Amino acid sequence: MQELLSTATIGRTHGVEGFLKIYSLSGEYAHLKRLKSAVAVFPDGKEKLLSVSQVRFQGDLLLMKFSGYETPESARLLSGAILKVKREDARKLRKGEYYIADLYGLSVVFNGEKVGTVKDVSDGAQAPLLQVERNGKIFLVPNLPVFVSAPDFGKGEIELLMGDLLEL
Repeated sequence: MQELLSTATIGRTHGVEGFLKIYSLSGEYAHLKRLKSAVAVFPDGKEKLLSVSQVRFQGDLLLMKFSGYETPESARLLSGAILKVKREDARKLRKGEYYIADLYGLSVVFNGEKVGTVKDVSDGAQAPLLQVERNGKIFLVPNLPVFVSAPDFGKGEIELLMGDLLEL
């Protein structure tokens, strides 16, 4: 399991005090209000540990200010990054929910036999798409109950319900 979970994106600056617009990936914001620190992951893969100095709402908009980034010019350097937080600081899961990050590395089984591994997860039009590696090829499998079972994290696997998705 990954220690850090992607939880929000950092948007553009807001105002003259170095606040940034924060957009939750889950659509919920309560857990973000309590953050003390997080890691910004930039598009080029670089990471930066951030200390949250202020959090406030302006209507439905969540604004954050980070220590060392007190001006719009300096805060702008963080725009476009993904905000990752420790698992215990992420949104609490409800029964039957799981973090997308926990799908990575699961074995994909069909009729009791391992047929691939979840290598990545990407956004799809109707559901996340599991990028399943089989024999060096990547296949996209919609993470929907008609195609795969609920993941079994105890066994470290997810069952494929339609074998032709991986050309079996």
